Amino acid sequence: MAACEHIEEIRTDLSAEPEPTCEDCERAGETSWVSLRQCMTCGHVGCCDSSPGQHATGHHHDTSHPMVQTLQPGQDWVWCYVDEITMREVDGRWVEVDLFYEAGLSYMREHIEAGGDPRVDEDHIHGKGFPLGKWFAEMRRRETAGELSDEQRARIGELPSRPAA
Repeated sequence: MAACEHIEEIRTDLSAEPEPTCEDCERAGETSWVSLRQCMTCGHVGCCDSSPGQHATGHHHDTSHPMVQTLQPGQDWVWCYVDEITMREVDGRWVEVDLFYEAGLSYMREHIEAGGDPRVDEDHIHGKGFPLGKWFAEMRRRETAGELSDEQRARIGELPSRPAA
């Protein structure tokens, strides 16, 4: 079980708009966010820390609301600002997950499905800012060092090796 007491405080009745936007960026006329996060206390939608505005974290600082969930398609994790832990619900219980691994896996799938080569250069940036090349290099390093779990290796192995036709 993940070591985060704040998981008991989250709302499970929240839903995001079909085309969510960062509320604060939208008010400022900005559209340069990388990914979006939804506050699990009040439902506020803000941009991630890779985005220039970092409005999800700003909302946490302003309100002390402890947790956000990703609104990134293909990702299903939550982040606790207080405990600095990423979790996912698995079989009715919350387990800690590696955020860099999870995000990179989703972005690599997206990259390949859009026609990209799965072997990216180390300086490759995906979309609006995810360091996919650094992720690829780190996963190779972890594999060589024996640091990937069997599940992580299997999930990487399930990635398409070439774009879908």
